[in-house]
Amino acid sequence: MSDPLDLGLFPLDLVLLPGEKAPLHLFEPRYRQLYADCTLEDVPFVVVHGGLTGTAEVGCSARFESLIRRFEDGRLNVIVQGIAPVRLVEETEGRLYFSALVEELEDASATPAPALVDDVLTRYRALAGLSEGEMPEAPEGVPLSYAVAGAFELPLDAKQQLLESRDEAERLGMVAELLVAVDKEMEHARVAAHRAGTNGKVSTP
Repeated sequence: MSDPLDLGLFPLDLVLLPGEKAPLHLFEPRYRQLYADCTLEDVPFVVVHGGLTGTAEVGCSARFESLIRRFEDGRLNVIVQGIAPVRLVEETEGRLYFSALVEELEDASATPAPALVDDVLTRYRALAGLSEGEMPEAPEGVPLSYAVAGAFELPLDAKQQLLESRDEAERLGMVAELLVAVDKEMEHARVAAHRAGTNGKVSTP
């Protein structure tokens, strides 16, 4: 395991996975400063889920991938991309924004069963409307579980569990179950749309 790095933190009501891209609107001066420091020094920062119960101990290191728009008042629209799971070790001081020593988390060396991999890919392709052999878009080295999960809108608690798991087989099993739920929601939406066209009613899931 590598030595801890002192990185800026961006607590948000979202969970970012390795390889996943997300748009952010930066309006607070401290996070505009975070953007300036990270882009100038070419260093990552950490997106960490923060809510009413506090800040999660595990987040995802990320980079500002592109600047979409810079407003006259200094606000920014940017795209960020997740890199790797990290654990917050100790808070640090001296910056306008939150920061902490973080350590990158490594997976166990076990290889998931081929049948599980095939099942997840089959479900993913069916939901994404892809043909046989097509793979989810993700940077090289990003585990399949994260690449697939990052392609769908999933509950935050489920994404946080994926981020904290250090076992790819366990994560793929979780993703398979999540894709079943996504499929059911999509089917429910199709039924609802059909019934709406015939003045029918359908209950929410």
